[in-house]
This record gives sequence, C-alpha cells and structure tokens, in this order.
Amino acid sequence: MKRRTFFFNSYSHREIIKPGFFTTLCLLCALGVICYPAASFQAAQRGLQTWWEIVVPSLLPFFIIAELLMNLGFVAFLGTLMDPAMRPLFNLPGSSGFILAVSYLSGFPLCAILCNKLRRENQCTKDEGERLLAFTSNASPLFMLGAISMAMYQNPALGPIIAGIHYLSNFICGLILKAFSSSQPFAAQKYHIMLEALRAFATSSHLRTKNFGQLLGETVRNATLTLLSVGGFITFFSVIVGIFQEAGIFNLLLNLFSPLMALFNIDAVLLQGIFIGFFEITIGIQMLSQSSSNLLAQILGIEALLAWNGLAIQAQIAGMLTDSDLRTRKYYLARLLQIPISMLITLLVFLLPLEDIFAVPTAAGTAISPLAWGGAVALLSIILFLGFGLGHTLLKIARKKIIIIR
Repeated sequence: MKRRTFFFNSYSHREIIKPGFFTTLCLLCALGVICYPAASFQAAQRGLQTWWEIVVPSLLPFFIIAELLMNLGFVAFLGTLMDPAMRPLFNLPGSSGFILAVSYLSGFPLCAILCNKLRRENQCTKDEGERLLAFTSNASPLFMLGAISMAMYQNPALGPIIAGIHYLSNFICGLILKAFSSSQPFAAQKYHIMLEALRAFATSSHLRTKNFGQLLGETVRNATLTLLSVGGFITFFSVIVGIFQEAGIFNLLLNLFSPLMALFNIDAVLLQGIFIGFFEITIGIQMLSQSSSNLLAQILGIEALLAWNGLAIQAQIAGMLTDSDLRTRKYYLARLLQIPISMLITLLVFLLPLEDIFAVPTAAGTAISPLAWGGAVALLSIILFLGFGLGHTLLKIARKKIIIIR
C-alpha cells in the first residue's frame, strides 16, 4: 500500500477540533435544559436575582463614573503624575494606577473594560495591558465586606481579613509578573510634571469634540449594555450549575473524592462548595460558609475561589476583550499563581491571635492540622504549575506541523 503523508498545521486543527468541542458543550447544555426544565428555571431566577440585587447597584455607578473620568481626560492627567511610581513598581504606565485604584473599589469585570479602553486609546502596550488585566481582577469589596462577612457569617470583623488577603495576594502577582516583563525605565520629563499632566488632561479630553450631555448619554448607554451582558453571563452559568446539581454531577465528584475526604477529614459540604465555586463563586462561597469544617478551612477555600474568580467571571472578562488585541493568557496564569499565594497568606494570618485582635474565632468545627494544610498548599502549587507548564508545552507542539504517515 502506498504511503501517504498528510500535513496538518495548528490552523486546521483549530478549524475542526475547537468548534466541535464547543458545539458538543452547547448541545449538552441544551439537553440539560430540556431534561431539567424546573431546575434550569429556578437557577435562571437565582442568577437574575443576584444580578439585579447585587451586581447592578454595586457596579453601575462605578461603570459610569470610571468611563466619564477616562473620557474627560482625568486618567491621562493622573497617569502622568503616577508614572514615576508605577514604572518602578509594576513597569506599567501611570494611567494604570487609576485602574489599580478602581480594582480595589469596584472589582471585576470593570477593570477588564477599563484595560480594554486604555489599550484602545493607546495609553499602554499590549504586554502592559495584559499584565494590568492579570492582577487587577479583584473581587468587589461590597461582596467581601457585605455578602460574605455580614450576610453569610454575621461577623463584620471577617470582611477586612478576607479582603486584605485577597488584595495582597493579587498585588504580589503584579510584582511577580513585572519581573518577567521587558524593562522600560522611567524617562524624565522635559518639563515640570504638573505641566505635563495638565497638557495630557487637555489633549485627551473628549469635550473638545462633544458636549458633556452627549458624553454622559454615551457613557450611560455603554454602561447599561455592558451590565446587560454581565447579567447574561451570570444567568447562563447559574443555569449550568443548577443542571449539574440536578443531574448529580457534583455528588459523583464527591464520591470520587471520598477517600481523600476520609484521609484528611474534609467535610463533604466544603468540597462541594469548592466544586460549585469553580463555576460560580457566589454559590460556592455560600456553601463553604455552611460547612462544619473549622474557620481556617473555610477561609482557605474562600480565598482560593476568590483568586480563581470562577468560570462565570472569567467568561465575563474574556467577553469584555472581544474587540481588543489583549489576550487572557497572563490573566489565567495570575489566577493559578494567586491561589497558592492567597492560601499561604491565609495560613500565616491564622497563626496570629485573631480571636484577641479581631474577635474572630479560629478553632470551631472539624480541625485539620496546619502541617496538613501546608502540604496541601504546596501540592496544589506544584500541580497548578505543572499543569500550566504541560499545557504550554502541548500548545507549542500543536502549533507546529504534525506529520501522519499511513
């Protein structure tokens, strides 16, 4: 038989495999909605309720104000002033300082929108925009201080601890990413920095071509459309989680991990919350708070989920970059990096006498030794980075031409 050689490049693979994979996922989702209509309807209601009662009130004002400040030229003004600080700290332009501040005040996915806008206005390079996106995807302080500490735990002292660990771990990710970026030393200003800032403010303001009423109308319209898309993401992933619960997939995962649960004395509710939080962090964290495990185990799980963001948030962030050349590879790398960092900081924080300082109990429920948690964090770090390295290697191989001989 005559041997024939077929050459396949990465484009032909993506042309068949990638659409086929996502088509299969969509068909399975549609089948789930048909098989479990009641669960799908209730999950959609829950997602819409979360969007309307939490997301819209907390994000809409920030959406409008942040975009107005960018269009009015304030971000360019602030960027010039902050450039001497942001360059040595993160190797980023000063205008990124505004987005960094907003990430502590509002949370995802607003920073993805602002990074996209900063890139489209050519106020940062592609690498700078991707690194900025990677470590500014913080959870909302309203969610951590209100929903978690007050609504779920009825303990306001927990909020600053959870938020501080989350913000610090993401900040450290930014410093680590800076170490792998191409060095761009700060160039001294030819004129006084305040004069440069005022010049940037005047030249970048959109009021030179539009009046404030037009600017406000466009901003409100864009913010409303963005929030509608965010609501769609939340509702869609809420339905997926509802279908998985009704189909017993999470129970199947629990059965598979039952030997591990017995070995480390892990509560089933804690593990189920982590599985659900992989998709949607709000429902997952709520389940973690209802676990019988001790507070340390619960906060470790919460910090891991906040660092991961959840597939629902990740899809929102990816959706906000569709009209940009920014890619999400560094964002996913930061998520994998932040999980072990945040868990390690949590372990260090819980070595402090929190009950005396913050009136936070630390020894309630089923206990797991700190040594076991330390080993689990180390093992998780190794698995995550090996997984990322393997995926990166396979991606390089897939991009090359593959020869198949018959």
